[in-house]
Amino acid sequence: MTASKKSSLSPKATTNSSEVKHETTRMKDTTICLPFVYGSVAFFLGKKADEYHTHKWTLYIRGPNHEDLSLCIEKVVFQLHPSFTQPVRELTEPPFEVTERGWGEFEAQIRIVWKDPKEKATIVNHGIKLYPNSGNGGPPNTNASKEPVLSETYDEVVFTDPREEFGQQLIQVASSSKTSFSDASVQEYLSKQYSDEDDFQILLESSTFLRIELEKVKKRMKVVLEEITSVDDQLLQAVRRDTATKGSSNYTTVTEASKTKTTSTTSKMSKQGAPAQGVNVAKKQKVSSN
Repeated sequence: MTASKKSSLSPKATTNSSEVKHETTRMKDTTICLPFVYGSVAFFLGKKADEYHTHKWTLYIRGPNHEDLSLCIEKVVFQLHPSFTQPVRELTEPPFEVTERGWGEFEAQIRIVWKDPKEKATIVNHGIKLYPNSGNGGPPNTNASKEPVLSETYDEVVFTDPREEFGQQLIQVASSSKTSFSDASVQEYLSKQYSDEDDFQILLESSTFLRIELEKVKKRMKVVLEEITSVDDQLLQAVRRDTATKGSSNYTTVTEASKTKTTSTTSKMSKQGAPAQGVNVAKKQKVSSN
């Protein structure tokens, strides 16, 4: 149970006396968190079992450390499967539990009505489990277990600026006397208590797990980056070799073409130059004879 207060009470000024009374009954700038646990525990009936009654189970809500939630709860309404003779069970005092016998799993609804009628009722759903999990994330193991099958959830309800009387009731829950279940076997099996130290330990273990996994991911990323770099280098070298090969081939082709063109030009000039020289010689001889 935690409560936080941001500032001192400061009722707003108003001319309406009923509004003044309404404001002064509120715990202004105050947030109160009420933790609770809801769940079910199922026992295999063994030799006492029949076709329609294989297990005895108890559906419940309780304080994390078995605190007396009736200080702030007006009633708890359990909505069971419609196949039960009385599917709706309403309880106004602890223990807030329903015990039945059956053969199948189903989802039940739990409705918590608070002592302050202005507060909205809290509704949670819970799947009653008769069989243990398979252990590998698959469907439940339908083989009957000699050990009780426990399924419960820790939750919290946050109240903002509660009425003064209701706020005090919420605060008193933390120091209230412990409650117990009607069935001693249920009480013995639900001896687990929740604390901040447990939460801290869970967070610490989760942090360690995430750190280890992060290191693994970093190592895998490093290997992948090295492989990508290696492939890039190989591609770059291949492109350079290909470019160099094409450049050399183009140079050879241009050189050969240049040589062919030069030879052709020289041959052409030789053919054109011979007659010209003969004409000049003839002209020179004619001049000399004159």
